[in-house]
Amino acid sequence: MTKARDIADFKFEDIVDTGTEGTKVASGTTAQRGSTAGQFRFNTTTNLAEYYTGSEFKAIDSPPTLTAVSPTEVQTSSGGNETFTLTGGNFQSGAIVTFTGNNGTSFNADSVTVNSSSSITAVKTRSSFSNSNEPYDIKITNASGLSAQVEDSINVDNSPNWSTASGSLGTIFSNVSANHFTVSATDADGDTIVYSETGGTVLSGQNLTLNSSTGVISGDPTDVSSDTTLSFTLRATAGGKTADRAFTILLKPPTNYFGDGSDGSLDTTP
Repeated sequence: MTKARDIADFKFEDIVDTGTEGTKVASGTTAQRGSTAGQFRFNTTTNLAEYYTGSEFKAIDSPPTLTAVSPTEVQTSSGGNETFTLTGGNFQSGAIVTFTGNNGTSFNADSVTVNSSSSITAVKTRSSFSNSNEPYDIKITNASGLSAQVEDSINVDNSPNWSTASGSLGTIFSNVSANHFTVSATDADGDTIVYSETGGTVLSGQNLTLNSSTGVISGDPTDVSSDTTLSFTLRATAGGKTADRAFTILLKPPTNYFGDGSDGSLDTTP
């Protein structure tokens, strides 16, 4: 037999490596892969060890970890893009970031930047998210195919919008007890709106009450001796988001009043 034939016929069984540095295996690019089941090699393209199952190569690697995502709320009404910061470990170049709504629909980030093995920046258009499909899971998948996911991590929450124009709400005579005005706001997410006065106590200081649920301003104002302008700021709160708006009310001195006061109107006819 030739020396080459002797080597080809030589069989290795139950090999034991007694060295301490490690055993070098075949290495090469993805394009140089073989096609025999059970092959084990080092892929110089991915810098990962891999083996062939007979139908596909599988990388040998540890999965990433995902410990935190910021922000956890998307304000879709703002338009533009949302930039998410992912914190964890074993993030690798070529990682993909995927968002999945509660209806099972998934979409990838528009861009992914692996800042380090523990930090990723992912950008996605805000309009891709919808309130009806919240909360969203977020997943990072390394080039090896291994992934980490945090469920129910992102919600859609928009600030409420005022329907009542800012500025003057109107005039009240200070001897009239009634429901004087109603302010209102809407919320695109359908969250319940709560009304409050912020930055002061102008209304309550004048014996007026703001209904936190209905936005009705009512009461019997404290009498004034001359025209007095009340300037105040109201806040609409919905789902943790707020919107402030400035208003004024002109408070006038008492005048002759005839009527039941149920609508706050004045009848000066004797």
